[in-house]
Amino acid sequence: MKLALSLLLVTLALCCSDANAEVCPALGKEVISFLLDTKARFNDKIQKFDAPQAAKQAKLQVKKCVDNLSMWDRITVAHFVVTSFFLHRGCCSAAWPGESKI
Repeated sequence: MKLALSLLLVTLALCCSDANAEVCPALGKEVISFLLDTKARFNDKIQKFDAPQAAKQAKLQVKKCVDNLSMWDRITVAHFVVTSFFLHRGCCSAAWPGESKI
């Protein structure tokens, strides 16, 4: 549960910071994939990023820990992440692509 709490706090920091008012849709997809996909499927998804192989391996090691959480806990965190992305969309001053500013 400590890992889920850490992920939640990082997500809040990224989504609610004034410096980063716009949430990248790719980030949401990657976080959901990190929580719910199998390790092999997640590995396929992160290979498209231009990150060092050591960083990708480190993320896969953390994924192993996340996979030890119950599916209920992972779905709960995923639900919160998706909800925060949508709530943040309405409460920040930056517009999403194709929208006017609030």
